[in-house]
Amino acid sequence: MAGKPSRRLDAVEPYIFAEIAARRTAAAARGLEIIDLGRGGPDYPPHLEAMEELAVEAADPANYGYTSYAGSPDFQRAVADWYERHFAVRPAGTVPLSGSKGGLSRVFMALCDPGDTVILPEPAFPSYRSAAVLAGLEIHPLVLRPQNGWRPLLTEIPDDVAERARLLYLNYPTNPTGATVERGDLEGVVAWAAEHDVLIVYDNAYNLLVFDGPPLSILSLPGAAEVALEFHTLSKAYGMAGLRAAYACGQSTALDALRKIELYHQAGLFGPALDACSVALDQGDDYVAGNVEILRRRRELVSGRLDAMGWEHTSPGGAAYFFLRLDGDGDDSAFCRELLDTRGVVLTPGSAFGAAGAGWVRLALTRPAAELETALERIARFRDEHGA
Repeated sequence: MAGKPSRRLDAVEPYIFAEIAARRTAAAARGLEIIDLGRGGPDYPPHLEAMEELAVEAADPANYGYTSYAGSPDFQRAVADWYERHFAVRPAGTVPLSGSKGGLSRVFMALCDPGDTVILPEPAFPSYRSAAVLAGLEIHPLVLRPQNGWRPLLTEIPDDVAERARLLYLNYPTNPTGATVERGDLEGVVAWAAEHDVLIVYDNAYNLLVFDGPPLSILSLPGAAEVALEFHTLSKAYGMAGLRAAYACGQSTALDALRKIELYHQAGLFGPALDACSVALDQGDDYVAGNVEILRRRRELVSGRLDAMGWEHTSPGGAAYFFLRLDGDGDDSAFCRELLDTRGVVLTPGSAFGAAGAGWVRLALTRPAAELETALERIARFRDEHGA
């Protein structure tokens, strides 16, 4: 049949955030005032000087041709300077990416063959799993638990899995839990990876958005350059999600493989976007600190309101999310659907992040304080009426 979808698509679930967007649109069309605490994209404006740089460069017709696959020399230099300034390490190379989501997905094809084993955290960003399934890989879940602060327990990985695994994915601060790790935790991960010859794929999308301690880069640890590939994006800390600008650094062989596969999936980032990113990386430290303070205040506001409604919770150490358990481990998908359909508040069901997230919901700190307060008032009334 012409246009028949590939069988591989049958193996992946519908993309949760597209489904939520459609339901949100339908609810708004019925006249509900929507407060979206489901999306992870920040609401604060981008770095001013970066926007100005983008506007100037985008007005030049000469900047609309193809760009280098490696990104501009200034972008490469800005990334290296940024790492050195924040983490006292200078990566040997950088692969520019049109968003870290695509790069994190294509790593599976770059570094694995069908049937290979990869270890993925759970709960975690759903694209990890779907991309691994589409690449024909065997997935071993590394279940993260609240009683352990959502940190990885590598001792729970069976020896036979550790010996055949190609990749271990990790993400701290985490989406969806907002959990962070200590330097000692990552040192243990690096040692484990070296022992078992496993590459760590470290999604560091929220690396500067930390409330209770210093930001961490896995590449700053001794030995990590031999066993880790780290991804960073300007979407979260720099408020530039729509620009789709990111990069990867780390283990040279893996970086070369990613670079090779990227050649077939993109034709270089928009030159003015690279210029704007360079400005943000060079000049945006104070700007990012201000965004961290915005999120910190919102965290305290939400924590206080949750206390008032008697909803037991742990405040996130970083990122921009609360991960909240429903009473009696209730049906998180039904809870989120009815909350949106009747109250206009968008939350993300925890089961979207894997089986370990079932019975939880994710609340994002990505709206202004007044909207957060209104949303929490609606949620409190909803919980009272439904005993949730």
